[in-house]
Amino acid sequence: MAMHFFTFLAVPTPDAREFHESAGAYVNCWIRDDDRQSAEQKAREGIAEYGWSVEALEGETVVTSATYDADDEDREFYEQALMEGEVLVFTTWPHGDEEEEDEEDENGL
Repeated sequence: MAMHFFTFLAVPTPDAREFHESAGAYVNCWIRDDDRQSAEQKAREGIAEYGWSVEALEGETVVTSATYDADDEDREFYEQALMEGEVLVFTTWPHGDEEEEDEEDENGL
């Protein structure tokens, strides 16, 4: 069975535990499934179960054990997904950081 890796941009809904602390997140998803569309749907549903809303699919690929070096921290998530079928990792940022990014974009940085 294939292991699909997706990265999504997501924002918390009022149902998210992190709603008051986080402005957004990148969500890395390892989903074991032979069908790419089914894997993406499972990832999106998993994100929604945590109370987050997907804004965009930022990237996707199929990964194998050869994708990760022995000391790669993502290897642990890959191996966990092999056993459990899926793993979602949220990398959040606090409110205020998005305003700084907007200012940088306006200044051409």
